[in-house]
Amino acid sequence: MRDLIDRLDLTDLSPEQIQPLEARMAPEWSETWRELARSHFVSLLSRPRGISLEECAELAVELTLGIAADIGGAQYYIQAGTAMLRNRRAQRVMELRDTGMGYAEVARACGLSDSRVRCIEKAYRRAQRAQEYENFARAQGVLEL
Repeated sequence: MRDLIDRLDLTDLSPEQIQPLEARMAPEWSETWRELARSHFVSLLSRPRGISLEECAELAVELTLGIAADIGGAQYYIQAGTAMLRNRRAQRVMELRDTGMGYAEVARACGLSDSRVRCIEKAYRRAQRAQEYENFARAQGVLEL
């Protein structure tokens, strides 16, 4: 499986950078659809090949509308963070945090902000708990009593 791209975070973007996307989202879109479009937008902006904000916004909306057409109305469980555990940057942040390094030290070592290090740690811990819960739930029907 391919590793996640080294991706920006929505909080790294200014309102001016997000504006081309916001302008393309219809007012009736639910917050869930808006979040999906924003996620696409951030991923597209994070790609090494530089495309304009407008092109990223247009593609993000097209991808979101594709999801709406393909699976809209269905209830899906999106696994929390399995891929996050394989993200190299997140792993590096967590390796340093696990050695006892503070947020500021880890941020400097990884070229991130303190708040980004905290976000990565929070998401990483959440993903670990979800994986542990999933393993526990799966074992419930298997254990002999």
